[in-house]
Amino acid sequence: MFKDLVRQLNIIKALAIHDLQGQMKTYNYGFAWVLLEPLIYIVGFRMARKLLGGTGNPAGMTPLMYFVLGVFPLYFFNAGMGSGKSVASKSSLLYFPRVTQIDVAFGSGLSMLGVNLLLFLLLAPPVSAYEGAWPPQNLSVVIFAILISWLMGLGVGFTFSGALRVFPPMKQFMSYFSFAVRMGSGMFFCARDVPSQYWPYLSWNPLFHATELARDGWFETYSSPIANPIYMIQCTLVLLLFGLSVERFMRRVPYV
Repeated sequence: MFKDLVRQLNIIKALAIHDLQGQMKTYNYGFAWVLLEPLIYIVGFRMARKLLGGTGNPAGMTPLMYFVLGVFPLYFFNAGMGSGKSVASKSSLLYFPRVTQIDVAFGSGLSMLGVNLLLFLLLAPPVSAYEGAWPPQNLSVVIFAILISWLMGLGVGFTFSGALRVFPPMKQFMSYFSFAVRMGSGMFFCARDVPSQYWPYLSWNPLFHATELARDGWFETYSSPIANPIYMIQCTLVLLLFGLSVERFMRRVPYV
């Protein structure tokens, strides 16, 4: 049994490397665009907030790191969700022995996790050093927040994969869902920007908890009033268990 587990893990590792190589071929201008895309988001959000009259240091945080820590939990969530949704379409890799659809999804998820971790390591230290926000107060809390965002995305992706498998137009709804997640993830705002009477409603969103926790873990000057790691773990476990159950059930359903 142990040998079988090791063999399956090696398959997932090989699939992750294969997916990473394929991604590098599809990016315009190579890996540089992967780095430029979040930078464009961060600088754009910072300029928009300044033009709209936002404060220079929201809730005591430095402005650029404020957006770095708002963008990356969402990036990790979207990376996990995209990988989870990949089980809705049949891959040519399934013709290889011992390769299953869930192996392909986990391989894709791990490759995207690696890319986003590398981006975070390339962006966060220089930006925070430039703004005088280095080192982070608690780096392990920040890493926990972005990793659990990725796991939440995987669970959501697996959950929607069943509907996407039998009803491909569901992709349109997924774009609306992604937009709603982006608006409610805390990328543009933090809890202390919002009146306290609305905090109970915002606290239903586990991704917002992740964004708040990342900022709380980085800045000594910010203490989130709603970030709850236990709630995030509970939501992640429920999403993963339900999503994997959907994936297992849909194995008997033919691809559309």
